[in-house]
Order: sequence, then C-alpha cells, then structure tokens
Amino acid sequence: MALFRFAGLLEKPAEGEVLIQGNSVRGLSEEGWTELRTQRLGFAFAAPFLLGSFSVIENVAMPLFKISHVDPEEARRRTEAMLDFVGLAGAAARPVDELSAPAQYQVAVARGLVNEPAALLVENLDGALAGDELEEYVALLRKAAAAFGPAVIATASAEWKLLPGDRVLDLARGAIARDSEFLPELGK
Repeated sequence: MALFRFAGLLEKPAEGEVLIQGNSVRGLSEEGWTELRTQRLGFAFAAPFLLGSFSVIENVAMPLFKISHVDPEEARRRTEAMLDFVGLAGAAARPVDELSAPAQYQVAVARGLVNEPAALLVENLDGALAGDELEEYVALLRKAAAAFGPAVIATASAEWKLLPGDRVLDLARGAIARDSEFLPELGK
C-alpha cells in the first residue's frame, strides 16, 4: 500500500525520492504537489467513491470541471467518449446508485482516465471483484493502457496471477525488495 500512496502523491515519504515522468517531486510546494497529482495521475480506489446523488456522466465529468477547468463542450465530448470506451454510454443519465458493482468500477475507471493521466493508480485490484467480474475489470484496465497510454499501477494480493508483460514490485520496509523486470522468475 505504501507504493500506491507514494506513487499517487497521496503521502510524502520520510526519505527517498519520488519521480514522476523522470522529475523529482521533492522540492515542490504543497500546491505544486497537489497540482501534479490532480493533473497527471488518475485513481481507481478500492471502493469506487462515486457521488450517489450524481448521474454516471456527472461523476465522470466532475474532474474536468473541478480540476482541469475545461469548457462544457470539451467536457461533454471527453466524458461521452470515455463512457463509450468503458461500455457505459447507454447509462450516462442513470444514477450511479442504480448500477451494479462492476459497472460502478467501470465509472471509476472512466473518471480516473478522463483527465488523460500519465498513470492510473488502481488500489486493491483483486479486493472487491472476483471471477468473471474481476477478469473483465482487468481487461478494461489493460485496454485503457493500450488505448490511452497511461501506466497502470495496481496493488494486488500476493495470489494475483500475472500475465506476460506484467511487472511486479515487492516492497519491504519502504524499499523495493524484488522487481520482476530484473528477476523474471518472480512473475511465475
């Protein structure tokens, strides 16, 4: 969980460096830290954290108005395209509370991607969904990485089954203990 919190700029490490796109964030002011997090990172948390009184499209569009300050036409275009991408174009006007759990996670992914982040951080990937629902969620995340280019950084249980190309970092006491890119047998 520490990697998620540090990589997501949700918490400042007591020591060491956090690099975002090759640049250290150590010297940034609080405002700079927050701006970098909101502009360059997207999140899909362990719980979708959707606003129940908002529709699907309003939940996805909110970061465009609150963070990016895009004009309404651009927000509409980007939000509709993202809902189409995650397979929820037909549910745009529905209240999020009426959606199934998997659909709520799709909305959360759309919201995390709508600002075109450099990285999408996914918390507790295999914690809430299981079976086919989890496989579909993971397929959506892989499709998002291929289509839009963000790095998908996910925390998952040790039982998570890896696929070729997955990179796994094991942390111990705040440091990388193993990296599957350099120790391929870790991924087996």
